[in-house]
Amino acid sequence: MLPFMSGLPGMSRRQQPQRHPLLDDLVGQTVIHTRVAARGTWTVTARGWVLHSRIQQLDDAPVGLRDPRLLAATVNGAEMLPDGHLTLALTTPTGPQRLTTVPRWEVRGPRGARLRADEKGVITADPPGPPVHATPEALAAFAASRPGALEQRLQDLGRRTWLHPGHVVEVMTAAGALDDQEFERRGPTLLARMLARGEIRAGFVTDGRFAPWDLPLADVIEHIFTVWQAVGGSAPGQDMIAWFELTTGRDTSGPTSAQAMPPGMSGYDSPGVVGGFR
Repeated sequence: MLPFMSGLPGMSRRQQPQRHPLLDDLVGQTVIHTRVAARGTWTVTARGWVLHSRIQQLDDAPVGLRDPRLLAATVNGAEMLPDGHLTLALTTPTGPQRLTTVPRWEVRGPRGARLRADEKGVITADPPGPPVHATPEALAAFAASRPGALEQRLQDLGRRTWLHPGHVVEVMTAAGALDDQEFERRGPTLLARMLARGEIRAGFVTDGRFAPWDLPLADVIEHIFTVWQAVGGSAPGQDMIAWFELTTGRDTSGPTSAQAMPPGMSGYDSPGVVGGFR
């Protein structure tokens, strides 16, 4: 693990880095996406946690869109100074590095978890609450829905290959979807409806095999919505969120070649990583 600044000679107690339970939840997560716009920079993990701030730097160089230096990096630790400066210790494909940002910043997680530092470094936090997207009412509505044209197209694709969010983006784009908010709203909904009706199951693919997650439906659906909205718009692809397999009717003569687990999918084979919080 990359050491933090704690215990450096001459550092007073008031200057020493601080930890927070919500920052601890970032440890072990993999970065799957970065995006940059006029409103700042977003760094997104495989479990839907997002760091948003005006500017973020990786070893003193600004983070860019789909920054290759960060993709597949693992968070090893997270600390903030009393003035609100935040540092994430990372293991990247090229070695250990630091991701830093100054106030103001916000870390958002599943189920409404939120940690914020304002311009003066004042910290406020909201713990995770009940499901946001997979409420009992939403689950009932998903289960009672009837397949639409886009879901039929996804089923057709699923008979030939394992599905991933990029396929959802493809069928929506072919149907005329253009707006980011439409992808963020309808994309996860299409998958949630198919999951709730029992037509597909979520998991990961490795060595040419599909391994389903042994998780409650609510946890899987909450994860899909959270990560899709964190990544944003039409960006989710095969290396993000999950893979999906038809529960019936798959053509087993389809692709069977070995597939490595894509970047950002590591850890999904561990029970509970999609659901609750540590």
